[in-house]
Amino acid sequence: MKLKKEFSDFYKAIRIDTETNVLKEKREILENDIKTKLPEILSDKDIEVKKSDIRMIDQGSYKYNTTIKDDVVDRDVAVMVPLDIVKNDDPRKIKGYLRDAINIPARTVTIKEPCVRASYYDDGEEWLHMDLPLYAKYEDNMYLARGKATSANYLWEIADPDGLNEYLCGKINGNDQLRRIICFMKKWKNEKYAAASSDHEVPPSIGLTLLACDCFTKQSTDEGEDDLLALQKTMKAVLDKFTVTKNGSNEVISATISCKLPVTPYSDVFKKMKDSSDTYMVAFYKRLLSAVDNLTNAVNVESEHDAGEYVQKVLGTEFNIPAKAAVAAAVQNRREHSFG
Repeated sequence: MKLKKEFSDFYKAIRIDTETNVLKEKREILENDIKTKLPEILSDKDIEVKKSDIRMIDQGSYKYNTTIKDDVVDRDVAVMVPLDIVKNDDPRKIKGYLRDAINIPARTVTIKEPCVRASYYDDGEEWLHMDLPLYAKYEDNMYLARGKATSANYLWEIADPDGLNEYLCGKINGNDQLRRIICFMKKWKNEKYAAASSDHEVPPSIGLTLLACDCFTKQSTDEGEDDLLALQKTMKAVLDKFTVTKNGSNEVISATISCKLPVTPYSDVFKKMKDSSDTYMVAFYKRLLSAVDNLTNAVNVESEHDAGEYVQKVLGTEFNIPAKAAVAAAVQNRREHSFG
């Protein structure tokens, strides 16, 4: 089995496996501000919500323990309030009230289409943002507040955040190799989309996570779990889900993939990416194809050094390349004959 140590070391290097005290403090302060100030703001608008009515849960990578290191730490924390969405049919207003509840000089608060974002800066550089999707609990259902502050497109979209957490935790918890593969695929995304100019250009992490869960099969030998082969097979299975059109010169002119949420509203998580530009999907396909080609070469080549070079093209320079066999043998030989 090739690159066992290198994959193990790489995983340790890129993964955030515990929440730092700073992050815990930021989340606790933010939650206290929401539960203290939001009811007061809503009361001024004749909407009665008690502090104890507000529920907040982790979503995303911190919930599933698939967070990797990045220039900006990304936390997703759902905010749930009981609310009559018939009387309060404009979710932009409710998101505005949430923004007002947390808008202090220490944070830069913006209203995004699916959430309210609280960003934190150090010396002018953003280092953390907390995305707060806002849900209304109404008649035993949850509804996500969609729409930017001034957008003409807005709605309360039926959703199931608890169900999504339950589904993904059920898939990932207890399956350490799958968790590692998800982290590796997210690292690949960060490497290949570092220069992206638009959020919609980048495959969403929830999409990669769901696809990994759908396509993953455990790979192991007598030596243990084979992460190289598992990553290659998973990404190849994702690639095979694409529908691709080529022209007479065998060039890809269109590519598309769908991945629906496993819970209400069962929407395609790649819809915004597809709607934004046809070129985004083609680029996604080509980058994935290149990754699969390199990983396949890594699986098939005999040399550990050469395999490491192929993997590094996929996962970036943080992945260590083993020394060439002749060099490694020479070092070992010197050790065996050293009497100093």
